[in-house]
Amino acid sequence: MSWALLLANPAVSSSGRIPSPHCCREQDAALSVQRSSSSAVSIPWDWVYGLQEQARQRQCTVVGLLRSDPLPAPDPQWQVYTRLDLVATPEAGRLTSVLFAENTRTQALQVVYQASASVYDPAEPLDFAMILPLAWQGNTLLAREYEGWFQTDLSWDRAVVWPLPTSSTGIPPVQIWDPPPALGYAQLLGWDPQARERVLFAVADSLGEMPRLVSVGPDRQVLLRAPAVALSPTPSSLQGWQEIRPKGGEPLCHQSRFGLEQGGENEKLN
Repeated sequence: MSWALLLANPAVSSSGRIPSPHCCREQDAALSVQRSSSSAVSIPWDWVYGLQEQARQRQCTVVGLLRSDPLPAPDPQWQVYTRLDLVATPEAGRLTSVLFAENTRTQALQVVYQASASVYDPAEPLDFAMILPLAWQGNTLLAREYEGWFQTDLSWDRAVVWPLPTSSTGIPPVQIWDPPPALGYAQLLGWDPQARERVLFAVADSLGEMPRLVSVGPDRQVLLRAPAVALSPTPSSLQGWQEIRPKGGEPLCHQSRFGLEQGGENEKLN
């Protein structure tokens, strides 16, 4: 079964693949290019795998919450941030996230978008789904939806585009811009500096080749920007994140598995 098929249809089973304990961290670092936005936060893989290790050592379920630093909008009335919610058991992990918009005048919070790890197929849910704010272009936010399975090389990106509310409307819906289909690797980098209202993806047909740079916009037309791009590592980091911990500083030990049952796909974390 090819990676291209798995990317085009994420609900296809990934069973039978050999688990790779650190592949998500290594893949994200090895296939990362300098983003067009300096505001992007790093993916906190060390925090994710640290909580999973705690669950294995303590033989219970631990829950972690991580909040990104706010990203102010050009309109000072608004800022956005994301929250990561991780449930880790001794055998499995499930990470979801929510993108919030905060009205700085009223302190009211609005949910802009929820990235769910079971969005594609409840019978075979994903292990992680992150929504990561990248940058504003005028009054429009670009966020990266990053999804996949832990400890495999199966992950992909989509662009989530959200305009600020106006005085006459409620919270506007997001737009989803997908990378070109049937590719082995696709990572959202940021806004396209050569054309407004377009975004850049680094894409490749296999994990072993150097990605090319493509531009995607609301018209869904794919424009080639560079046939190959040099890649620079992006380390796992908690910079730009704030961990929410219970009193005492250590995650609580729960006996409930919060829906993460042992067996099936979850066994790949052993």
